[in-house]
Amino acid sequence: MSCLKKTVALLCLSASAAHADPTMTGLNQSAQTILNQLSAAQSLTAGATYSASQGDILVPGVMQTAAVTEQMRLDYNSDIQGVIDATYYSAEMLFQDQHEAAMANLDTAVDNLVAATAVLMEVQAVANMAANADTVTEQLAVQAVLTNNDMTITAADVSNYNTALGAVQSYAREAGAFLAASRNASMTSTVDSYAANTSTSLYGATVAYSATADIINVSAANAFGLGFQGMLQSNMVSVEDVYAAGYGS
Repeated sequence: MSCLKKTVALLCLSASAAHADPTMTGLNQSAQTILNQLSAAQSLTAGATYSASQGDILVPGVMQTAAVTEQMRLDYNSDIQGVIDATYYSAEMLFQDQHEAAMANLDTAVDNLVAATAVLMEVQAVANMAANADTVTEQLAVQAVLTNNDMTITAADVSNYNTALGAVQSYAREAGAFLAASRNASMTSTVDSYAANTSTSLYGATVAYSATADIINVSAANAFGLGFQGMLQSNMVSVEDVYAAGYGS
C-alpha cells in the first residue's frame, strides 16, 4: 500500500472514530451546512451566468438562497469552541493505557522468567536422583552422574532468574496500580480538573508508580505535576493472596 493510500485510510478511520463523539458530529454537521450553501452558490452562479447570457432575468432572491446566515456562522463557531473545550483523552484513559503498557512489559518479563526457570529446572533431576538414592549402589550411581556431568548452577543462571523474578514483581505492581487508579474516581477527577484548568491535554502525559512509597505521579506537558500517595492501600494484596490467586488461575 502506498504512503498516500495509507494516509487516506488513516484519515478515514480517524474521521469515523471522531464522529462517534457528539462534539465532532455537531461540528461536522454545522460545517457541512455551510459547505452545502457554497456548493449551491457554485451551481446558482453557473446558472445565473448562463441565464444572463440568454437574456433571462433572475427573480429576486435567487442567489440569496445560497447565503450563509448569521445562525449558520454562530452554530459553526460554537461547535468549533465545543471541540476546543472538549476532553477526548481523560485521566481514566491515561491510567488504562499505562496499565496496558505495563501488562505488555509483564508478558515479556514472564517469558524471561520461564526461560530462566527452565535453566534452573535441572535441579529437579538432581533432587529426584538424590531422593531415590537409598542404597549404596544407587548413591554411587548418583555420584557417577554428577562426576561425569556438570549439573551445577552458575551465578549467572541465578542472577538471570532473580532479575526476571524482580521484573515480574515490578511490572505486575505497576499494572495493578494503574488499573486501580483508573477506577479511583477521586484520582481521575482531580487529574481531569487540573488538565481542564490548565487547558492541557493528558495525551502523552507521564505516569509513574512507586510501590514502596505507594505513590502515583502524573505530569503533563510541564503544565502541572500531581502526586497521589496512600490512595491505593485498599488495593494491596499479600503473599497469601497472590499464592491463592495463582493456584486458582
